[in-house]
Amino acid sequence: MKVGNSAGLRELIMNYVATSSAVTRIGSIDADSPPEDLRDTVLSLITHGYAIVKMTSMAQRAVWSALDEISRTPEDMRADFCFPDRTDGFLPKGGEHAKYTDNVDLCDRFCYWHKHRSLHTGHPFVEALAYQNIAKSETELSSFAQRLIDGLWDFFRNDDHVSIRDSSYLQLCLYESSYHEDGRTYLQDRHEDGHLITLIKPTRDGLVIFLNDREVSVHLADDEVIVITGSLLTMLSDGRIPTMYHAVRKPKMELARSSLVYFAIPDLRHSYTTLLGKDRINIAEFADESHRAFGNTPLI
Repeated sequence: MKVGNSAGLRELIMNYVATSSAVTRIGSIDADSPPEDLRDTVLSLITHGYAIVKMTSMAQRAVWSALDEISRTPEDMRADFCFPDRTDGFLPKGGEHAKYTDNVDLCDRFCYWHKHRSLHTGHPFVEALAYQNIAKSETELSSFAQRLIDGLWDFFRNDDHVSIRDSSYLQLCLYESSYHEDGRTYLQDRHEDGHLITLIKPTRDGLVIFLNDREVSVHLADDEVIVITGSLLTMLSDGRIPTMYHAVRKPKMELARSSLVYFAIPDLRHSYTTLLGKDRINIAEFADESHRAFGNTPLI
């Protein structure tokens, strides 16, 4: 249910632009990369459902190294680091599908949860450079996502503290060229993630977003990440922030492709107030159902 009116939202936007002095870079601000203004990202998410931001050089090194090194992991190491009972580690093609469809995603997955890191101890993959850069990437992206969510809540003058790190996770998707199927337009069908926000860094084009149901290709520079909104944020904003549907198109040539994705999920042990109406709601069941709709194990 939408609460408030468009005039009230416009007033919030005008006040926010006038008073905000926060900055947005993923990770700590590097001297060689001047910061963007966080308010631009917040306003873009509120009005369009997506924003494009730049990574610092530190974040770039971690993310690109993780994307490059993950494919070199030996099969025996992958098999040892596979925990499907908690949607963690190396997970083969066929285990996930776009929300409410029967078409499986045509990719292998690797999932990393900060909250599960102590359970990883003793497995050989933990010593691999790929794992170390995945952990660094999670540190960089979770920090940025938290600051961005704090900025969204500040915009709506909501005092709830929404902590995400121990309930969110990072995922690498590996779209092998051999996985392409005739008759499939997409490697991953149209869907929305059901979380607060999602950060996506692909190695090549293929990601598309749907703006007013119109498919638009996403083109990112090497140092750029796209941030998109999920239906959980739409619910918490009383329907004011749009949900961004997206998909991954099958390329015309059989080319391998990979992406690093960070899913921001709030601590589901708590209830929250909606951003405009200030109504207290329990979002745990909605978030859990959305997560399981992809074929994942429960969040709660």
